[in-house]
Amino acid sequence: MSKQDGLLQFTGPLENLSFYKTKHGYVVRKRSGVPGARVATDPAFQRSRENSWEFGRAGRAGKLLRTAFRNMIRNAADGGVTPRLLREFLKVIKADAISERGWRNVVDGDIKIMEHFEFNTARVMSTSFYAPLTAAIDRDTGKGTVVIPPFLPAKEVQAPHGATHVIITCGVSAIDFAGARFESDEVSSAPLLLDSRFTAPLTLTVSISPHSPFPLFLALSIEFVQMVNERPYPLSDGAYSSMKMMVVSAPGLERLLHQ
Repeated sequence: MSKQDGLLQFTGPLENLSFYKTKHGYVVRKRSGVPGARVATDPAFQRSRENSWEFGRAGRAGKLLRTAFRNMIRNAADGGVTPRLLREFLKVIKADAISERGWRNVVDGDIKIMEHFEFNTARVMSTSFYAPLTAAIDRDTGKGTVVIPPFLPAKEVQAPHGATHVIITCGVSAIDFAGARFESDEVSSAPLLLDSRFTAPLTLTVSISPHSPFPLFLALSIEFVQMVNERPYPLSDGAYSSMKMMVVSAPGLERLLHQ
């Protein structure tokens, strides 16, 4: 690596040299690596191209799911959720036993791999919320439900210091990975006081179009807030929140009940 000298300093490629700026000033070095045109056409790089196609497909799938659940993720996901979703969708794609290598995809893969995915690894659901619940998707009606019997928040919720209430949110999405489209719905409970009294029975119901031909996802989030003048304020921008993919239903599978 050499430094650029003289009055004219610039960035960019020039023949087999690369000029760029660093914190130490303008530098130049010899370009290395295989030209992109060769990677795109040379039979020797066929495996690399196939891996790249499937990697890109997994990245787009993860982005689509994040967009479909963006409101919930904004309040309950950690900073590493993007690469972890990419890794899981790569597993989904590699489970495709129908398509040729390079053409494997989410739709023909094992979408159930995404079930139980935790969006905040620092606060997984099992360490925040202990109350029994049932979660279900009914493909015929397009309804997703989470049913939580009465529970004692003081015993069955692990709340962070400063939290006075907890908000439970349920979200559902039908995602068309091939067409890059989705249909989503979500609903939240009222803020539940973190005390030693039993809550009322809670049923959260969300809906999308019935008989969807696409994979369906049902997620649950637990968000801790502090109530001030009857207004909820999230703690630490959601760092203490939990979010989990409770149910994943692929087309043709029967209704699923979990936890």
